[in-house]
Amino acid sequence: MDSADVAIVGAGPAGSAAAIMLAAQGLRVALLEAQRHPRRKPCGESVNPGAVQALARLGLPPAAFFHGDSVRIRGWRLHYGRSLLEADFPGARLGMSCPREQLDQWLASEAVRAGAELMEDARVDGLIREAGRVAGVTYRLASGRPRELRAPLVIGADGLRSRIARAAGLSRAGRLRKASFTFHTEAFDEIGDRIELHLQKEIVVGLVPVGGGLANMTIGVMGEHAKHAAGRTEAFVKETASRLPYLSNRLLHVKPVDEVLACGPFDRPNAAAAAGVMLIGDAAGYYDPLTGQGIYKALRSAELAAPHALAALRSGLDWPLQQYSLRLRDEFAASGRLQRMIEYGTRHPLLFRGALGGLRWNRRMRDRIAASIGDIGLEHEVGE
Repeated sequence: MDSADVAIVGAGPAGSAAAIMLAAQGLRVALLEAQRHPRRKPCGESVNPGAVQALARLGLPPAAFFHGDSVRIRGWRLHYGRSLLEADFPGARLGMSCPREQLDQWLASEAVRAGAELMEDARVDGLIREAGRVAGVTYRLASGRPRELRAPLVIGADGLRSRIARAAGLSRAGRLRKASFTFHTEAFDEIGDRIELHLQKEIVVGLVPVGGGLANMTIGVMGEHAKHAAGRTEAFVKETASRLPYLSNRLLHVKPVDEVLACGPFDRPNAAAAAGVMLIGDAAGYYDPLTGQGIYKALRSAELAAPHALAALRSGLDWPLQQYSLRLRDEFAASGRLQRMIEYGTRHPLLFRGALGGLRWNRRMRDRIAASIGDIGLEHEVGE
């Protein structure tokens, strides 16, 4: 393909969701992916209730994919020191979990079924510019020969370190310096059907059952501690766990069953649009993923972007792209504040323990936080 109406860079949940919606409108959509599915990504692998609803709005109800070894998630359990707080998602809403490579492959195949052209092993090098605006991308296939793909609109869905964001001058670096290490291990029977979060000063460990007898384990640490993991990941896991009272004994014999994937730093307060460019998912801005809302944000940002992309293409103007950027900022302002409050609390133990004590006796506030983490309570319509 030498030209398209839209070039979407990155075939994760955000890129594939956008491709599904735009191809359904009759647009010629090129979906470029640097790797080949299935491929692993550093991710907590939790699909919260809001993300399940977003998939249903795409015409992809949970029963279409989540079956067999998929795990239904009904809430979360948070340990901070020796303090414990549990909550279920309100309204008996359920989230799901499964290995990320399976989810991504399914969504990419649905994008192809909707009419998008999936171009795998297509590594984007940069943007084509004409008359002061973006007019496509340059990329290389496995053969290494440079190619051009012309498109009046480029959507960057290429993750935390988005090449599109950098090339468009939209990438920003925040102040938070934190790294994560993600791997699969044999599942802990005690996890049950809740996500576990274990917090200590400057440490967070998340545990999510993903089916097939496995659990996802993600360790987040401040950047200066991350260097201690180099070349000694298993020892680093045990050393980190030893500082967490409710986790240390359970991890005595834990070993990764696959490659440990590193990611970070997380704080990327990117702008989300420029002339001829939109960013969605993690590329559009990212903060510490303590609340496990990344897949929801990927799907919802694509859902917000699609009608604005269509308006920009039909009008030949860029103002719908700027409208999208403002809408995206407003949409995720509350969840961003919650993430920052939790991050602040992990650096101030006495304050955080006091807050947890208050929540233990305040059911209404606990339910509100559970609803926020689960992205429940807002019935969104595409293009609203």
